[in-house]
Amino acid sequence: MLATLWASYPLPVLRADLLRYLLLWFYGGYYSDIDAFPVQSIESCAPLSPLFATSQNHNISLVVGVEIDEPYASPRTKKLWHWSRTYGFIQYNMFAPNRFSPFLRRAIVRALAHSKRHSSDTTTWFYGPQYGEEDILEVTGPGMFTDALLDVLSETLPRDHDLVTQSMAADEGIGNRENPSNGFEDSHKTHRVTWAPFYALKNAIWIDGTEFEGLGAERVTSGGLVVLPINIWGNGQRHSGAEGFESAHACVNHRFGRTWKKGWWEYVVG
Repeated sequence: MLATLWASYPLPVLRADLLRYLLLWFYGGYYSDIDAFPVQSIESCAPLSPLFATSQNHNISLVVGVEIDEPYASPRTKKLWHWSRTYGFIQYNMFAPNRFSPFLRRAIVRALAHSKRHSSDTTTWFYGPQYGEEDILEVTGPGMFTDALLDVLSETLPRDHDLVTQSMAADEGIGNRENPSNGFEDSHKTHRVTWAPFYALKNAIWIDGTEFEGLGAERVTSGGLVVLPINIWGNGQRHSGAEGFESAHACVNHRFGRTWKKGWWEYVVG
């Protein structure tokens, strides 16, 4: 199925999305888009220093950052910025200290499932699968990636974990997840991790692999997640509390080229 879907993609950006997940899941290591510029080496990035300290042993499989953090943005703002949603994690810059991250595995499975469904829904006898800008963001891009990470956290963290309790507190009186109307309780639906703990993030969030309870023996080799604030891995963006390129906090700056999102007018006149 992977080879079939890969061959069916009409745009290179779809393959680029899937390939980064596959490479990091199987090999581990560091991935960055060409418009992201390191300010310092990853070993020198202060919030990640515990990963490289020989005196500490952390079970972490993936490091990501916050890309968009504007949950109250208007539809007009979303359109101007070419967003499919108003919050999300970075997938243009990722670090996988260990192989076989459960978060990347979920992203791969989700991307393939979304691609198969989208291909089925949009392919006609004359045209192959059709992808608009929002389709790309949500089928293989940061929208799908954000959902995959939040779902793994929701399914594996204990109910009394800080991320779960913060999410439930923020949702109180809105989502009504504590009292489902169907008469029975589904822990995945009623107690889950939302964007609430990552909103206006000031310090890195560490979720060690040993904190999971739903991954069984896989948690030993798979590992947890680190989420960095936007001013660590996403400076240079004019939104979401990002700082300038000269920020003292920056480990990576993002000179957003918006290469694949440009219309014909921008390619002609800039």
